Formats: sequence, structure tokens, C-alpha cells
Amino acid sequence: MDRLCDNLVEEILRRLPAKCLHRVRAAARRYNHIVLSPGFRARYWESHAPYLSGVFLQSNRPWWQHSRFLAGSGGRSPSAATDSILASDLAFLPQLPPGPAAKDREVFIVHSTAGLLLCSRGDHKPVQYYVCNPVTWQCVALPELPWPSAYLSGLLSVTTDGDGGIGSSMKRFQVVLFSHPSSWKQSGGVMDLQVYSSATGRWEANRIQPPPATMDVETHAAPSLGQSGTAYWIGYRPMDKLIAYSCLRHTVQVLPLPSRVHDTTALNRCTGERQGGGLRYAHFDCSVFQVWDLQAGGGVDGIWWKMVHQVGVMELMAERNPEATALFTVLGFHPTRDIVFLEVNQNVAAYSIEHGTITYQCPHRYFPYDVFPYVHPAHPVEIPVRKEASLCS
Repeated sequence: MDRLCDNLVEEILRRLPAKCLHRVRAAARRYNHIVLSPGFRARYWESHAPYLSGVFLQSNRPWWQHSRFLAGSGGRSPSAATDSILASDLAFLPQLPPGPAAKDREVFIVHSTAGLLLCSRGDHKPVQYYVCNPVTWQCVALPELPWPSAYLSGLLSVTTDGDGGIGSSMKRFQVVLFSHPSSWKQSGGVMDLQVYSSATGRWEANRIQPPPATMDVETHAAPSLGQSGTAYWIGYRPMDKLIAYSCLRHTVQVLPLPSRVHDTTALNRCTGERQGGGLRYAHFDCSVFQVWDLQAGGGVDGIWWKMVHQVGVMELMAERNPEATALFTVLGFHPTRDIVFLEVNQNVAAYSIEHGTITYQCPHRYFPYDVFPYVHPAHPVEIPVRKEASLCS
């Protein structure tokens, strides 16, 4: 290595996972100088950016099937480049000794934003939460939750000292755990919150009053969680309503949904956030698959839905993708590309809206999946650590 010119050394270093760069810096002053140079940092993150946007798939039985990351590219498994840069199985998080039941010992993904993941230890009344970066393997363990509950979802939000670009750094983060709308009526029409701030280093209980219109929407499923810090519940009764909760503003609102085409009782639908912000919605019945984007201006309450894609199910399955012989289930959306993730023939597949093609990504293995869109920025992301919190060992 000493006989190689800086350009060749940089090409070698550029292929290393981010978690290894700090070790390389300690090996020699020359390597330290290269790694810290602005030019290398920009080229390094730019070269890895294509492999750092996609979705995490979280099985409800992670002790049998660990979480995995799909970038939406071809092939049945994540690319070698993605595997080398991103620890999709979260094996770097602290491991508990044998003893507790698997469902209480394993790590579950709760939410993702700004290149970070919010995870919990166990999924039934968890008390231990982590904020981690699967690219750099940095992890911060939060204080144990003093008021565990079996029916809480969570959102992670971050605050930076700039526009979120290369020169920005993260100042603080916040975790908000919140109750399901089905419990709001039982709580006197209020929404229970448990909030952790890295600025204070402690959990605080809070309550907000959702608008009366939310009491008229019955929903049973878990929310879809956007990277903007918003949770979305699709209504079951009525089916053309959507409840949205923002953890940044602590506001709740009810939004309209597009009408069904033929089968107005079908439940095969999902919502999520598209590239650049904004809400996306997809549904299908036995005859048609549709994708809609929420638009601002006009319509009811100043918003309306625009259909951006429609295809007949028989055309999609039989003509464009003859190997897909069964109907599919909509799972979620790619955060930066026009891709919808589906369950087809007991496999998770990526459907390209642009090309109308289905690419199989990985086997489904019969376990229900939660889908968490993930994008790591094209620059290093460091989790701010306060003295009240602790780094994972």
C-alpha cells in the first residue's frame, strides 16, 4: 500500500464499508488524511448512494427470519454492494444472553428516518429502545421506558443545524410513542404519547386531543410510517378516510382517500410517502391496480388525489409478467424510485411503475412483513449522544 499512489489508495478505501473507515484512519496518517479530505468524502458517499435507498423488511418472527434490506434492483437477494455497506440484519446491536422468550429478546424495527433506525427489544410491551445507524453501526440505547404498553407505535425525528446536506450535522433527535386510534375512545377521546428527547435524556408522558372527526373512523391495522414523521391509518369503516398524525407538530387530521373501482370492500391497499415528500396510495381489486398521489390546491379541504398509474390485473400478471400467476398483495413503496413492493407467489417482488415489470426480490416464507422505507443521505450521519444516554456496547 505504501508504494501505491493516492488515487489507487482512494479507490481501495472507497470500497470499504463506512464502519471500517475509522479503523483505517488509525492505521496511518496518510490514510487518515485521505479519508478526511472533502473530495474523498464526497466521492465515497456518492458512489454508495445507489445502494442506500430502499426498504427494510421486518418479519413478525425475526428469530426465524432476520430483517433484510431491498434496494429494488434485480435478483432474489440484496446486491453484494448493499450487503457490504449496510448491516441489514442489525446483528451489531447488543445481544441478550439466552433466557427471555424469543419475542422479548429479538430486535424489531419501529421506524426509520434520516438514515437512522428506531428499534425496540421485543414487540410486546417493550421497555428498551435503540436509535442506530445500520451503515456506520453506531447505536444509542435509550433509557428504559417507564410506562410500557402493548399497543404503541413509534416515530423518530431529527433536528439538524443546516438544510440536511453535506455540511449539516444532527443536533438532537426525538422519539414519540403513540397509541392506536382504536384506543382513543377508551381513553376519553385523547391520544396517549410517550416522548423521549436526546436534549433532556428522559421520557415524558403527554396527551393530545384529536379532532372529533377521527372518532368516526374505525381502523384496525398498524399505521404506515413516513420518513417525514407522520403515521397514517387507512380507515376500515368508512373505507375512504385516512387518519394522519404528525409527531413534529403533534397534530391529527382526517384525509379523504380515492374511491374503489369495482370491489368497494377490498382491503388490499396501502399508503406511504413518495420521493420528495407527499403521500402515495395504491389499491387493487380483481380487475385493476391503481396508484394515486395526493395533490395540494383545489378539491375538498384544498387537497385532491391524482391517479398516476393504472393497469389491468390480467394485463399485469398474464401479459407483462407471465411468471406471476397469482394475485398480489400490496406491501409498500420505494422511497426514491417509482417502485411498489408486492407479495407475489409467496415472494416479495418489486413492481416498476415506469416499465410495468415485476422483479422477484426474496422469498416470503409465509411470515407477515412490515415495510420500512429507508434512505441514508450521501454524507456521514452521526447520532448525537447526550450524557444521559449511552452508546451500545
